[in-house]
Amino acid sequence: MNEIFNFNRFWTYFKYDLKQMWRNHSKAAIMIGGASAIFYVIWVLASLVFTQHWSSPVIYARVGVFILAFAILELYMVRSYGYLTEKKAGSNWLMVPASKAEKFVSMLLMVCIVIPLLFFVVYFVIDGFLSLVDPTYGQALFTGFTAAYGKMIDALANVGAESPIAFTPSSMVFPAIVGVFCNFLYFLLCGICFKKNKLVGAIAILFGLSLVLSLLTGLIVPHFAANLNYDMDEMQIAALITRIANASVILTCLFTVGLGWGVWRRIKTIQH
Repeated sequence: MNEIFNFNRFWTYFKYDLKQMWRNHSKAAIMIGGASAIFYVIWVLASLVFTQHWSSPVIYARVGVFILAFAILELYMVRSYGYLTEKKAGSNWLMVPASKAEKFVSMLLMVCIVIPLLFFVVYFVIDGFLSLVDPTYGQALFTGFTAAYGKMIDALANVGAESPIAFTPSSMVFPAIVGVFCNFLYFLLCGICFKKNKLVGAIAILFGLSLVLSLLTGLIVPHFAANLNYDMDEMQIAALITRIANASVILTCLFTVGLGWGVWRRIKTIQH
C-alpha cells in the first residue's frame, strides 16, 4: 500500500505541485483573480476621459465580469498541467518521486478544489476592498450573492410548500458543483491529451458533441412527445419532472467520474 499511496510522500509532493503551479501560472492567476480590479481601473479611466467625473462599474457589469473571469478560469485548465505533453517538462514530472496515484489525487485536488477556491477568495477579497474604499462602488459581490442565496432559500421554501416537486438548496447547489467539476476535469483531460492546440481541440470536441446531441434531441423529442400522456394530473407531472432532473444529475455525475477515469488512464500511460 505504501508503494501506491503514502500520505507523507503525498503531502510532500502536493506542496511541490502547489509551488510548481504558482511558478508556471502566477501571471495568469493574477490576471484572472484580479479581473475585478483591472475592470475597475478601465471603467474609472474611461469615465474620467469621456464624462469628466468619477464613476465605478455598475453591478450588472461587475457580475458579468465575474462570470467571464470564471469561464476563462475553466478554459485555462487546459494549460494547468498541459506541460505534461512536453518532452522535457513531462519527463521531469515522471521522474518526481511520487506514485501515480499520489500525483492523480494531487491533480484532482489542485484543479477541482484549490484553484477554484483561491479564485473565489482572491476575487471576492479584491471586490470587497474596492467596495470599502470607494463609496461609489456599491455593495460587494460576496454580500450580494449571500443575500441572493438567502432569498432563494426562502423562495424555495415557499414554492416547496405549494408544489408537489421538492425544491431544496441541495437540489440546486449540488448539480451546480458537479457541473463545475465536470467542466474543469474536461479541460484538464484535453490539456494532458492534446500536444498542440489544446484549447482549440477541446472546443472542437464540444462543438462536435453539441451537434450530435442536437441530432439525438431532434430524433428523441418527437417520439417522446407522441407517447406522452397529456391527461396526467399534477402529481404525475411533478414525478416526470423529478425523474428527468434526477436523470440529468446522474448522467452529469457519471460523465464527471468518466472524465476522472480518463485523467487517471492518461497519467498511467503518459511517457516520453
